[in-house]
Amino acid sequence: MFSAAISRTRVPIARNARAFVATAQRKTSEESQAAVAERARKNRPVSPHLGIYKPQMSWVLSGLHRNTGVLVGGAAYLYTAAFGLAPIFGLDLGSVTAAATVASIPLPLLLGTKALIASSLSFHCFSGIRHLWWDSGRSVTNQGVFNSGYAVLTATALATGYLTFF
Repeated sequence: MFSAAISRTRVPIARNARAFVATAQRKTSEESQAAVAERARKNRPVSPHLGIYKPQMSWVLSGLHRNTGVLVGGAAYLYTAAFGLAPIFGLDLGSVTAAATVASIPLPLLLGTKALIASSLSFHCFSGIRHLWWDSGRSVTNQGVFNSGYAVLTATALATGYLTFF
């Protein structure tokens, strides 16, 4: 099935240097080559990604900023599309209906929903201000990044509490 042959192949060992190394080559059919390639793909290790890094405030808040942007923006797009398409499907998404729907939600669920919306919106807003602050060249030192990160988290907590309960 396989016939082993020794050949001389060029293998780079340093920049601008070449050496000939004896390697074994196998002549195989296309089907067996595809099977070998498929087995190699299945046994390939998965890249470690984020699990090997120690979480740092800068990249955690950056990722959270992106995720809250998707959440807030996606919710706005969905509601806008639903509001525009509602008359076609005979739905009423007016303010009176929305107020009546919110009033009928149980209090724990209402507070949880308000907290989720308020925390996402306020964090994304304050983090955006933080990024604009950095764009002006301010607080781009390690200490400035940490201080502005804690300021964003504090402002988010205060705004979330206010928007959730008032």
